[in-house]
Amino acid sequence: MEASDNIWTGQNQQSEMQMERFFNVLKATVVRSRATMTATFLSVQNVEAFSKDEMQRVEEEMTIYLESKIRQTDLLFKLAKPCEWCILLSQSGEEETTAFLNRLFSDMQNQELPLWNTPDTAMVASVAEIGNSQVAYKQLIASGKSGLTHSQKQDAWHIEYIPDFKKKEIETVKVSILEGNEIFSNVLTTSLQDLAVEHFDLDIKVFKDGYEFLESGFFHSGHTHILIMNDILPRKNGLEVLHTLRKLPNQKKFTIFMMTKRKSEVDMLYAYEKGVDEYLIKPFNLRLFEAQIKRTFERLWS
Repeated sequence: MEASDNIWTGQNQQSEMQMERFFNVLKATVVRSRATMTATFLSVQNVEAFSKDEMQRVEEEMTIYLESKIRQTDLLFKLAKPCEWCILLSQSGEEETTAFLNRLFSDMQNQELPLWNTPDTAMVASVAEIGNSQVAYKQLIASGKSGLTHSQKQDAWHIEYIPDFKKKEIETVKVSILEGNEIFSNVLTTSLQDLAVEHFDLDIKVFKDGYEFLESGFFHSGHTHILIMNDILPRKNGLEVLHTLRKLPNQKKFTIFMMTKRKSEVDMLYAYEKGVDEYLIKPFNLRLFEAQIKRTFERLWS
């Protein structure tokens, strides 16, 4: 996308309305990619002091200026009210957006633009971080405009924060434990059930061996899937399951922990080369295992 493609021209109300379908596309990626998006609303204060021609010039100057400051993956569009804009910052959270606005405000005050030669002229902003796909476009725009109104009652260059849309959606992650020892598989299940994991709901199932797991079809869905499996199992062992899963087109959805008593360098290298993500040498520390699982979920969310 070229820089000039970021701005919609035409009637202000049309520009605002036309962005809805683009917003819905970006919103869907928030869940699929687990990447936060932020809507930033900007307004020039004291616009009533401008004549109609001055206001038009201000809008043109500010649109070009804002356009030069955003990334090609961001979207800039005019709101219906004069001298108000919205920027959809993809893959940016509230903290990153605040840093962006602080730089923007600082640059504006130091720029020799005609607009900023008037002492009473300043910008204000409202920021809405979007963490889920349930946000309705019209609701977001209304909240952003309301935030601007409240921000304008504060000091110049003020940023108002809108917390209404930050809540992250809970994602279901499948967890399969392939272990022939019932006592040990119960210990692992209890450990996972007691684990405090943000943003995720764990669907845990236990299988006695690789054959039972592969026959179950539990791994066929598109869910992110964590396997914790012994390398030695009756019928199909862990290595056979590993070979089967890593041949699948969507094999990247699997994070595989291999539990084994084999601790030679050759065995470890072979397991990693075939697609194991974590290698657990028995007997292993349960707290260390829990820390590794937590780190896995942190990587999944980042």
